Amino acid sequence: MVRIAESRGKKGESYARLFGNEQLASLLSKVQAAVIRAGFELETMLEQWVPKEMITTLDELGTITDMGSSNKPDVQVVFRPARPDPDRPERSVQADLLVVDNRKRQFHLVEVKEGYVFDTKKSSGEQTSLKSITAWLAQEFPYSANYYFCAFNQQSKNAIVQGAKGRFRPDQVMTGRELCELIGIDYDQLCEARARDQRENLRYFLTQLLEIPEIRSEIIELLASEGGESETNND
Repeated sequence: MVRIAESRGKKGESYARLFGNEQLASLLSKVQAAVIRAGFELETMLEQWVPKEMITTLDELGTITDMGSSNKPDVQVVFRPARPDPDRPERSVQADLLVVDNRKRQFHLVEVKEGYVFDTKKSSGEQTSLKSITAWLAQEFPYSANYYFCAFNQQSKNAIVQGAKGRFRPDQVMTGRELCELIGIDYDQLCEARARDQRENLRYFLTQLLEIPEIRSEIIELLASEGGESETNND
Protein backbone atom coordinates (compact mmCIF):
# COMPACT_ATOMS: atom_id res chain seq x y z
CA MET A 1 0.00 0.00 0.00
CA VAL A 2 1.14 3.56 -0.66
CA ARG A 3 2.54 5.30 2.42
CA ILE A 4 1.47 8.82 3.31
CA ALA A 5 4.93 9.51 4.73
CA GLU A 6 6.46 8.89 1.29
CA SER A 7 3.99 11.12 -0.56
CA ARG A 8 4.65 14.70 -1.57
CA GLY A 9 1.94 17.20 -0.83
CA LYS A 10 1.53 20.74 -2.11
CA LYS A 11 0.85 23.89 -0.15
CA GLY A 12 -2.81 22.93 -0.02
CA GLU A 13 -4.32 26.39 -0.37
CA SER A 14 -7.88 25.03 -0.47
CA TYR A 15 -7.35 23.09 2.75
CA ALA A 16 -5.72 26.14 4.34
CA ARG A 17 -8.78 28.24 3.55
CA LEU A 18 -11.04 25.53 4.89
CA PHE A 19 -9.25 24.98 8.20
CA GLY A 20 -7.14 28.10 8.63
CA ASN A 21 -4.02 26.06 9.35
CA GLU A 22 -1.09 25.72 6.94
CA GLN A 23 0.44 22.65 8.62
CA LEU A 24 -2.86 20.78 8.54
CA ALA A 25 -3.34 21.82 4.92
CA SER A 26 0.07 20.37 4.02
CA LEU A 27 -0.73 17.09 5.77
CA LEU A 28 -4.10 16.75 4.04
CA SER A 29 -2.42 17.49 0.72
CA LYS A 30 -0.03 14.59 1.35
CA VAL A 31 -3.01 12.36 2.09
CA GLN A 32 -4.61 13.38 -1.20
CA ALA A 33 -1.37 12.66 -3.06
CA ALA A 34 -1.21 9.22 -1.45
CA VAL A 35 -4.77 8.45 -2.54
CA ILE A 36 -3.90 9.34 -6.14
CA ARG A 37 -0.72 7.24 -6.00
CA ALA A 38 -2.73 4.28 -4.68
CA GLY A 39 -4.63 4.11 -7.97
CA PHE A 40 -1.39 3.84 -9.93
CA GLU A 41 -0.08 1.31 -7.43
CA LEU A 42 -3.08 -0.95 -8.07
CA GLU A 43 -2.38 -1.01 -11.80
CA THR A 44 1.29 -1.75 -11.15
CA MET A 45 0.51 -4.59 -8.74
CA LEU A 46 -1.95 -6.19 -11.13
CA GLU A 47 0.75 -6.26 -13.79
CA GLN A 48 3.29 -7.68 -11.33
CA TRP A 49 0.95 -10.40 -10.08
CA VAL A 50 -0.37 -11.67 -13.42
CA PRO A 51 1.48 -14.86 -14.47
CA LYS A 52 4.21 -13.73 -16.85
CA GLU A 53 3.27 -16.25 -19.53
CA MET A 54 -0.14 -14.59 -19.84
CA ILE A 55 1.15 -11.09 -20.60
CA THR A 56 1.27 -10.00 -24.23
CA THR A 57 0.85 -6.87 -26.38
CA LEU A 58 -1.52 -5.74 -29.12
CA ASP A 59 1.36 -5.96 -31.61
CA GLU A 60 1.99 -9.59 -30.67
CA LEU A 61 -1.70 -10.38 -31.01
CA GLY A 62 -1.69 -8.80 -34.43
CA THR A 63 1.01 -11.16 -35.74
CA ILE A 64 -1.13 -14.24 -35.13
CA THR A 65 -3.03 -15.48 -38.19
CA ASP A 66 -5.15 -17.80 -36.09
CA MET A 67 -5.38 -16.00 -32.77
CA GLY A 68 -6.97 -19.01 -31.11
CA SER A 69 -4.11 -21.34 -32.03
CA SER A 70 -3.40 -24.15 -29.58
CA ASN A 71 0.12 -22.97 -28.74
CA LYS A 72 -1.24 -19.86 -27.02
CA PRO A 73 -2.47 -19.65 -23.40
CA ASP A 74 -6.24 -19.88 -22.96
CA VAL A 75 -6.16 -16.38 -21.46
CA GLN A 76 -3.76 -13.53 -22.23
CA VAL A 77 -3.57 -10.01 -20.84
CA VAL A 78 -2.57 -6.77 -22.55
CA PHE A 79 -1.84 -3.88 -20.18
CA ARG A 80 -2.65 -0.30 -21.24
CA PRO A 81 -4.14 -1.16 -24.67
CA ALA A 82 -4.53 2.00 -26.75
CA ARG A 83 -5.79 3.19 -30.10
CA PRO A 84 -5.39 6.56 -31.89
CA ASP A 85 -7.99 9.10 -30.82
CA PRO A 86 -10.31 9.48 -33.85
CA ASP A 87 -10.95 13.13 -32.95
CA ARG A 88 -7.33 14.00 -32.11
CA PRO A 89 -4.93 11.70 -34.05
CA GLU A 90 -1.90 13.07 -32.20
CA ARG A 91 -3.27 11.54 -29.00
CA SER A 92 -4.40 8.04 -28.02
CA VAL A 93 -7.34 6.56 -26.12
CA GLN A 94 -6.26 4.02 -23.52
CA ALA A 95 -7.83 1.51 -21.14
CA ASP A 96 -6.18 -0.24 -18.21
CA LEU A 97 -6.12 -3.79 -19.54
CA LEU A 98 -7.45 -6.16 -22.16
CA VAL A 99 -8.25 -9.77 -21.27
CA VAL A 100 -7.99 -12.08 -24.28
CA ASP A 101 -10.01 -15.28 -24.02
CA ASN A 102 -8.61 -17.48 -26.80
CA ARG A 103 -10.99 -20.38 -26.10
CA LYS A 104 -14.13 -18.28 -26.49
CA ARG A 105 -12.51 -15.89 -28.98
CA GLN A 106 -13.48 -12.90 -26.89
CA PHE A 107 -11.94 -9.62 -25.78
CA HIS A 108 -12.75 -8.12 -22.38
CA LEU A 109 -11.61 -4.49 -22.26
CA VAL A 110 -11.42 -3.30 -18.64
CA GLU A 111 -11.05 0.08 -16.93
CA VAL A 112 -10.04 -0.42 -13.28
CA LYS A 113 -10.80 2.06 -10.50
CA GLU A 114 -10.11 2.07 -6.77
CA GLY A 115 -13.44 3.69 -5.93
CA TYR A 116 -16.88 3.35 -7.43
CA VAL A 117 -18.61 6.73 -7.05
CA PHE A 118 -18.03 9.21 -9.89
CA ASP A 119 -19.77 12.27 -11.24
CA THR A 120 -21.75 12.09 -14.46
CA LYS A 121 -19.06 13.76 -16.57
CA LYS A 122 -16.34 11.34 -15.42
CA SER A 123 -18.57 8.29 -15.89
CA SER A 124 -19.60 9.38 -19.39
CA GLY A 125 -15.96 10.00 -20.33
CA GLU A 126 -14.92 6.51 -19.23
CA GLN A 127 -17.78 4.97 -21.18
CA THR A 128 -16.92 6.93 -24.34
CA SER A 129 -13.27 5.85 -24.22
CA LEU A 130 -14.14 2.20 -23.63
CA LYS A 131 -16.66 2.22 -26.48
CA SER A 132 -14.11 3.74 -28.84
CA ILE A 133 -11.40 1.17 -28.11
CA THR A 134 -13.88 -1.73 -28.16
CA ALA A 135 -15.20 -0.74 -31.60
CA TRP A 136 -11.64 -0.49 -32.91
CA LEU A 137 -10.69 -3.90 -31.49
CA ALA A 138 -13.73 -5.51 -33.12
CA GLN A 139 -12.60 -4.13 -36.48
CA GLU A 140 -8.94 -5.03 -36.13
CA PHE A 141 -9.19 -8.55 -34.68
CA PRO A 142 -11.38 -11.60 -35.38
CA TYR A 143 -12.72 -11.71 -31.80
CA SER A 144 -15.91 -10.35 -30.30
CA ALA A 145 -15.23 -7.44 -27.94
CA ASN A 146 -16.94 -6.16 -24.82
CA TYR A 147 -15.99 -3.48 -22.30
CA TYR A 148 -16.25 -3.42 -18.50
CA PHE A 149 -15.97 -0.88 -15.71
CA CYS A 150 -14.26 -2.50 -12.71
CA ALA A 151 -14.52 -1.00 -9.22
CA PHE A 152 -11.79 -3.06 -7.59
CA ASN A 153 -12.79 -2.67 -3.95
CA GLN A 154 -16.58 -2.84 -4.34
CA GLN A 155 -18.32 -6.21 -4.02
CA SER A 156 -21.80 -5.12 -5.17
CA LYS A 157 -22.45 -4.72 -8.88
CA ASN A 158 -25.57 -2.70 -8.16
CA ALA A 159 -23.47 -0.26 -6.15
CA ILE A 160 -21.02 0.06 -9.04
CA VAL A 161 -23.84 0.75 -11.49
CA GLN A 162 -25.27 3.44 -9.22
CA GLY A 163 -21.83 4.92 -8.47
CA ALA A 164 -21.15 5.30 -12.21
CA LYS A 165 -24.48 7.15 -12.57
CA GLY A 166 -26.04 4.33 -14.59
CA ARG A 167 -23.67 4.77 -17.52
CA PHE A 168 -22.88 1.04 -17.40
CA ARG A 169 -25.33 -1.87 -17.31
CA PRO A 170 -24.96 -4.60 -14.65
CA ASP A 171 -23.38 -6.86 -17.29
CA GLN A 172 -20.83 -4.13 -18.08
CA VAL A 173 -19.47 -3.75 -14.56
CA MET A 174 -17.01 -6.01 -12.79
CA THR A 175 -15.82 -6.47 -9.22
CA GLY A 176 -12.14 -6.77 -8.35
CA ARG A 177 -12.64 -10.39 -7.41
CA GLU A 178 -14.14 -11.17 -10.83
CA LEU A 179 -11.26 -9.42 -12.58
CA CYS A 180 -8.67 -11.33 -10.55
CA GLU A 181 -10.37 -14.63 -11.37
CA LEU A 182 -10.11 -13.75 -15.08
CA ILE A 183 -6.40 -12.97 -14.99
CA GLY A 184 -5.12 -15.63 -12.59
CA ILE A 185 -4.63 -13.56 -9.42
CA ASP A 186 -5.66 -14.43 -5.85
CA TYR A 187 -7.85 -11.43 -4.96
CA ASP A 188 -7.67 -11.95 -1.19
CA GLN A 189 -3.88 -12.23 -1.18
CA LEU A 190 -3.55 -9.09 -3.29
CA CYS A 191 -5.86 -7.13 -0.97
CA GLU A 192 -3.95 -8.40 2.05
CA ALA A 193 -0.66 -7.25 0.54
CA ARG A 194 -2.11 -3.82 -0.15
CA ALA A 195 -3.45 -3.48 3.40
CA ARG A 196 -0.13 -4.02 5.18
CA ASP A 197 0.70 -0.32 5.47
CA GLN A 198 -2.74 0.83 6.61
CA ARG A 199 -1.85 0.86 10.31
CA GLU A 200 1.40 2.70 9.61
CA ASN A 201 -0.54 5.28 7.59
CA LEU A 202 -2.99 5.75 10.47
CA ARG A 203 -0.24 6.18 13.04
CA TYR A 204 1.66 8.59 10.79
CA PHE A 205 -1.44 10.70 10.21
CA LEU A 206 -2.31 10.88 13.91
CA THR A 207 1.30 11.60 14.89
CA GLN A 208 1.52 14.43 12.38
CA LEU A 209 -1.75 15.86 13.67
CA LEU A 210 -0.46 15.88 17.24
CA GLU A 211 2.71 17.68 16.14
CA ILE A 212 0.59 20.68 15.09
CA PRO A 213 0.32 22.80 18.25
CA GLU A 214 -3.16 24.16 17.54
CA ILE A 215 -4.51 20.69 16.70
CA ARG A 216 -2.91 19.13 19.75
CA SER A 217 -4.47 21.77 22.01
CA GLU A 218 -7.89 21.24 20.43
CA ILE A 219 -7.66 17.46 20.87
CA ILE A 220 -6.61 17.76 24.51
CA GLU A 221 -9.49 20.16 25.14
CA LEU A 222 -11.98 17.87 23.42
CA LEU A 223 -10.77 14.82 25.34
CA ALA A 224 -11.01 16.71 28.62
CA SER A 225 -14.52 17.84 27.71
CA GLU A 226 -15.55 14.31 26.78
CA GLY A 227 -14.11 13.00 30.04
CA GLY A 228 -16.06 15.56 32.05
CA GLU A 229 -19.31 14.74 30.29
CA SER A 230 -18.75 11.02 30.89
CA GLU A 231 -18.25 11.55 34.63
CA THR A 232 -21.38 13.70 34.77
CA ASN A 233 -23.44 11.03 33.00
CA ASN A 234 -22.13 8.34 35.36
CA ASP A 235 -23.27 10.39 38.35
